[in-house]
Amino acid sequence: MDVLMADEISKYSNWTALVYSQPGIGKTTMVKTLKGNTVVFSVDGMYHVLSGLPNVSILRMDSKNPSGELGDFYKWVLKNLDKIDNIVIDNLSTFQKFWLNVVAKETKSGMPEIKDYGIVDRVLLDFVSSMKDLGKNLLIFAHERTVEVTKESGGVYTQFQPDVRNLDAIMGIVPIVGRLLVVKDQEKQTENRIVVLQPTLTTRAKDQLIGNLQTIDQMELLPTLQSEI
Repeated sequence: MDVLMADEISKYSNWTALVYSQPGIGKTTMVKTLKGNTVVFSVDGMYHVLSGLPNVSILRMDSKNPSGELGDFYKWVLKNLDKIDNIVIDNLSTFQKFWLNVVAKETKSGMPEIKDYGIVDRVLLDFVSSMKDLGKNLLIFAHERTVEVTKESGGVYTQFQPDVRNLDAIMGIVPIVGRLLVVKDQEKQTENRIVVLQPTLTTRAKDQLIGNLQTIDQMELLPTLQSEI
């Protein structure tokens, strides 16, 4: 057990953030704003927007062997840990789908068995927790899904949330969870990409670090987390 003195803790030291959105909104582009040496675990192969960036290493996952590749990525990071400032997982939603797709091929029905969902839940939580323990900035991307939520009063509403299994447990160990979306200004005919940081009935989010912003510009979130404030 580690004992830490609160007055010695740096607010933004070794942060962890989960950003989710519809595919193609610009999550991977946010990597461009990271300072320092960055390693990207590219699960879906959508890394071309990072072309030409210095100090960025991209490890492409073989979709036919997600479990083995996860272990190999962890070993690679451990081997090069002293040269790494930021770890990016792009993305967790696709990883769980590839993982379940592989195990499904080994069943008679061609579908994952009930136990497989429990296993992947544990794998995802263990992976995020293990990455956090390395003491580096950790950025996780995920797709979004819509969920119908029933209130105690009986009303039903639609909520946007990360498309990640074991979500409550993972959000419990991640201090920043934001939804990236495009906001259109009809009057100016412009589009702005923002990250929603505060939870509402319709948006699953949390912010235990910055604390005073409802939203933040897409390209300002990571520089803010890497500031010395």
